[in-house]
Amino acid sequence: MTLRSRVLLFAAVAVGCVALVGAALFVVAHRGEEGLGQMLAIQGQMETYGRMTDDSFGYLHTLLHESETGGDTQAVLEEQERRFEVAFTRLRELVRQEHLGEPAVQELEYIEQLRRTLQRWLRNTEERVRLTPAGAEAVLPHDALYAFRENVAPHLRRAWDSARADLEFHKQKGRRELGLGRWVGVAVPLLALVLVLSMASVIYLNMRRALGTLLERAERMGAGDLDSELPVKGERDEYDLMARAINRMASQLRAAAHERERYNALLEQTVQQRTAELEQANARLTDSLQQLQAAQSQLLFADRLATVGQLAAGVGHELNNPLAFVLSNLNYAQQVVTEMEAAPTPVERRELLESLADAREGAERVRLIVRDLRMLSHPDDREMGPVDLVKVVRSAAKMAAHEIRGRANLVQAVENVPPVHGNSARLCQVFLNLLINAAHAIVPGAVERNEIKLSARVDGTQRVTVEVRDTGSGISRDKLERVFEPFFTTKPSSEGSGLGLSVCKSIISAHGGDISVESEPGQGTTFRVSLPVYGGEARV
Repeated sequence: MTLRSRVLLFAAVAVGCVALVGAALFVVAHRGEEGLGQMLAIQGQMETYGRMTDDSFGYLHTLLHESETGGDTQAVLEEQERRFEVAFTRLRELVRQEHLGEPAVQELEYIEQLRRTLQRWLRNTEERVRLTPAGAEAVLPHDALYAFRENVAPHLRRAWDSARADLEFHKQKGRRELGLGRWVGVAVPLLALVLVLSMASVIYLNMRRALGTLLERAERMGAGDLDSELPVKGERDEYDLMARAINRMASQLRAAAHERERYNALLEQTVQQRTAELEQANARLTDSLQQLQAAQSQLLFADRLATVGQLAAGVGHELNNPLAFVLSNLNYAQQVVTEMEAAPTPVERRELLESLADAREGAERVRLIVRDLRMLSHPDDREMGPVDLVKVVRSAAKMAAHEIRGRANLVQAVENVPPVHGNSARLCQVFLNLLINAAHAIVPGAVERNEIKLSARVDGTQRVTVEVRDTGSGISRDKLERVFEPFFTTKPSSEGSGLGLSVCKSIISAHGGDISVESEPGQGTTFRVSLPVYGGEARV
């Protein structure tokens, strides 16, 4: 018999044993479930009988109360009859559940007799209460209870005793079935276990002998003995097939050993040749990488200078205003000093000091604008360290102010954020590009209706997120997925080359951060830049 046949036979026997155990347990469980349902039905009957007694006493009390207050005792009778009719309907249903749908003539007859007797008592009691003259109600409870005890209670007690006897019978039956189930639950699995273990032992011993022979041969082959062969019995079982296969493998291994020796020499020569070629390729790749890094740095710096060029007119205007009143105040001070022959009066002295203070303030504004431009155009953009993000963002906002002023109100909320890890010139380039893009998305001339909001917040303890939100024209969904692609732009060709956002994404990625965008046509656009906190801890 083949191993497959043995395994199939073993599986069939195991499945049969499991099915036998399952069937036995199912039958026992099913019978136990039926017995439990019957006992619950009997318990329900007994509870209903008890409620009937309580309801009867409550009915009597209600009748007396209605009679004393001049109420409608007929309505009380009808309501109680309806309640008892519902109770008797439930009793019949519980009896059918107890007998599992089989006829239960005697129990139903008891219930019917009880129903007729109880109905007569209800009506007689109502009639006596209704017809009793005022002042004679004291004897009514006693008479009604006596009538209930003499007429209704015997039927109620008989039904109760019948239900209690049925309950005891089912309890005894359940104990017997539980004992039978316990015996079946032990005997049937034990028998199945013995049968399965016996078959498993036979199959295991046969397989162990065959595998022992195969293992011995495999160890000899592993030790280098490829000449000996396994005996073949001529039977078409798994051992015979494996023995033939191992013998063929040994023959092929002998041929492969000779071929391997020939290829080893060729392989060694090939490895040496390929190693030399890889060293040359690595040198070329190193040179190419250095060239690419240099080209990338030049591209970033070129885009930054292009941004500076784009801002040249606005920056010139920003410089021209403070320089104009600096020169005017200096000329005035020079003229006053030239014309002055004696010590100045207090009024002249105050005017002269005010002119010099205004001149100093204008010079300070020029110095700050030049400092911001120097930050943006700084060529050493590889230096990384702690960056004051508030200072960088505000510098970018100052440089973009000329582009924003005629289009929208600029709102800044960038206080109390920790330093980030990066390069200030590169980050200034990113935020300047985002602010200029936000300004260009808004049509000039409606400053009071538009807003560009620049905000920063700490996310958790490891990241700082900066948002640039505008109320401009927005970006359509089909273009939104391409905004970070090189040379893709939604602006006219005279206003952009399509490299700004691509460069921004490269800079933020090099800083270990993320940049994302949300936009709806007509609803504005929001760019979010997330950067790692310097040192890994947020210090607010």
